[in-house]
Amino acid sequence: MHIGIDLGTTNCALSYIDPAEAADADFPPIHVLEIPQLVAAGQTEKRRTLPSFLYLDQSEVITGTYAREQGALAPTRSVYAAKSWLSNAEVDRTAKILPWDAQEAGRIFSPVEASTHYLRHLAKAWEEENGSPIAEQDVVLTVPASFDEEARELTVQAAREAGIEKLTLIEEPAAAFYSWIANHLSQSQKSLFDGMHVLVCDVGGGTSDFTLIRVNREGDKVEFTRTAVGKHLLLGGDNLDLTLAWLAESKLNTQLSLRQRSALRRQCAAAKERLLASPNLASVEITVLGGGSSLIGGSQKTTLLREEVLELALEGFLPACDLTDQPKEEKRSVFRELGLPYVSDPAITRHLAAFLQTAETAPDAILFNGGFFIPDVLRHRLSEVVESWYGRKMLALENQDLDLAVSVGAAYFAHARSTGAGIIVRGGLPRTYYIGLDAGRSVCLVPRGTEADQQLELDLEGLQLIANKPVSFRLYSSLSRVDDKVGDVLPVEEDFHEHAPLDAVIRFGKPTEQRTIPVKIGARLTEVGTLETWADSKISEHRWRLEFQLRKAKTTGSGRPAAVIANEALEAAELAIRNVFDGDASPAELPAKLEQTIGLGRNSWPLSAIRRLSDVFLEYAEGRKKSAAHEARWLNLGGFCLRPGFGFPGDDLRIEQARRIYASGLTFQNAVQNASEWWIFWGRVAGGLNRNQQGDIYQRLSGFVLPRGKKQERINSSLLREMWRCASSLELLPNGVKNDLGETLINKVKKKDYSASDIWCISRLGARKLFYGPNNQVLPANTVTRWLDVLLKAEKANDALISLARITGDAARDLSPATIEVVRRALGEDAHRLESEEQDMGRVFGEDLPSGLVFQNHE
Repeated sequence: MHIGIDLGTTNCALSYIDPAEAADADFPPIHVLEIPQLVAAGQTEKRRTLPSFLYLDQSEVITGTYAREQGALAPTRSVYAAKSWLSNAEVDRTAKILPWDAQEAGRIFSPVEASTHYLRHLAKAWEEENGSPIAEQDVVLTVPASFDEEARELTVQAAREAGIEKLTLIEEPAAAFYSWIANHLSQSQKSLFDGMHVLVCDVGGGTSDFTLIRVNREGDKVEFTRTAVGKHLLLGGDNLDLTLAWLAESKLNTQLSLRQRSALRRQCAAAKERLLASPNLASVEITVLGGGSSLIGGSQKTTLLREEVLELALEGFLPACDLTDQPKEEKRSVFRELGLPYVSDPAITRHLAAFLQTAETAPDAILFNGGFFIPDVLRHRLSEVVESWYGRKMLALENQDLDLAVSVGAAYFAHARSTGAGIIVRGGLPRTYYIGLDAGRSVCLVPRGTEADQQLELDLEGLQLIANKPVSFRLYSSLSRVDDKVGDVLPVEEDFHEHAPLDAVIRFGKPTEQRTIPVKIGARLTEVGTLETWADSKISEHRWRLEFQLRKAKTTGSGRPAAVIANEALEAAELAIRNVFDGDASPAELPAKLEQTIGLGRNSWPLSAIRRLSDVFLEYAEGRKKSAAHEARWLNLGGFCLRPGFGFPGDDLRIEQARRIYASGLTFQNAVQNASEWWIFWGRVAGGLNRNQQGDIYQRLSGFVLPRGKKQERINSSLLREMWRCASSLELLPNGVKNDLGETLINKVKKKDYSASDIWCISRLGARKLFYGPNNQVLPANTVTRWLDVLLKAEKANDALISLARITGDAARDLSPATIEVVRRALGEDAHRLESEEQDMGRVFGEDLPSGLVFQNHE
């Protein structure tokens, strides 16, 4: 069988073709699988689509229609928009972060696991209906055309875990076009002409995708080539539903709870579908149940009018605009309440104008796809806007069943690809990929249009890798550059998309001997549509695979331009470090020597410079054992140069080397200064440690910061302070642990027995925007609100108030508007910092507080 699966943001569908039926028709019929699912308590029915929702019942996980309806009533037990989370680099997409609205203990699925759950449900339905495992079938799975490599890799991972073995990925707009071909093959012979461009507008529940396909025709022979793909836009019908919910809530003139707001959004979605589908339906009544025990008695009602829905849809999402208009850039999207980084401008027409301007191609026809365009009025509006740009009528290519078209098209492609029957849309990879070089340059690695299984080789004269030291490739891509070829060297353009880095440690020969190896870089677009990259040695048979890191690459700058330091100055600084730890120079003089040599105070040293120095500290780590003064200086300066443990190529290896020092422990354990510097070091580099490593550090600290069941042993107060600061810097600790730490400190503030360092620790533990941790590690808003009530009475707590009340636009993290307003009044002139997205490094590390972290204290 040839199967097509639409793994949608809002709905999933499965279609298939039985090759045995080909003998009875020019092209075999495409069937849609009826998917069994709970539609009400105790009631199972078959539906043609499976809503992409999970509901966490007491004893089971429910998928589909009933999950969607129940989830609206209990949002903290509902998983939705998993596909959008797969492309969200602001969280750890392999961590258990869903349901996003739940507290930490209630988050039991990662985006990958949720996607796997939907696919398993489809696989089970297939096997029950057909009696054969899905692992034996040819499956084509759809993804947004604008999905990058990280999101594609995660989608493949979900499919594998669901038991899908023979897998190919295809972009959703291409699948929608295949659906049109499958249903209009004879029409295509008549209405499509050579050189024609078809614009595919695919707007679903959570994403908008734009694609251009060119028609090539010689007589009766018609071929199609994809020529342009738009940016990944988190914008769709869900945003309109949320807008309508805001409208309804404003009519109720009351602030709703999370549960009420979720139920309201679901009602508004259903009302929207009815009002836009029926011109004669003037309004739909909306009912919001009360809270607590008075669910019915406390209910409120309002009405959504068809004219209101039309105005928001047409003027807000499909407004008339010029072809030269650009999307309005705002600091943050008004739709962040859903927890996802939706685009700030909801005007689909402006995003489309920007795409067509970049593509520099005028369309001749429009094919609509996605649930957003099911209402005729929305398709007509977009057609009118596009026609106004070009002053001519657009040919409308109508797809049947817009909620099924993608799976139908995927099944068509699966069959055409396997048998050679039908028409294939050419185009290959929708992006051009580049690897970064020095001096702001890049080299083309994989041109746009590369087809599956095509192997490419980049043999650039002088390209070398450093063995036994960290190396990193910066990977970029472009959706708009079409003429670049393998090996073309060009500047890194402003519109390049930067992916997570490809980091590697090339092992070659003696592990302690650094050397360079001339290499060639190879790349291949795999059968499933993901990118494989490797490095081949030119002097041996070695091959090293370069794999994507699925965590977001972070930056650590303060927003100020980095200073440029001459290489000679850095070499002199490196020599000064060696003279201390592998010579006779005094460790006491090293800080001043480095600042004098580099010509800048340490807080102005750029990241590239401190990482060079950190490599020397790690290389001469044994030198710290010469004396207590050597060890204290090594920890203090080495930690400063390695902070915050991430953000620069090769930091993974540096942290691995530092962990060996952690395993061996302090040499001069009885020196209080050294013990303090030990915990300062690990607090500084905590961002480079994984969850288990941070947990290990906390286990060594917990007996001192939160002693249980026994009287705390006497400990130097400055040492205890640094232990607390280190513990508060471990952002990956379970939220229950962070809550216990914070409550202990808040009790000290209540008793007026606290220090500036205690306030700093609270600011790190309760931050709305973590420094390096994913958004799913943020403490619940209600916990932090209680802390704020105490901090508002504390002295010199403005920085903590800002950290705890910072506005992110995500309802799961943000405090209530009333609480934020109280904080605004308390902050006075500092109130504007609540909306700032920049985090000052000094405040993050607390090095401008009298805490013992001030560098001059150790001179």
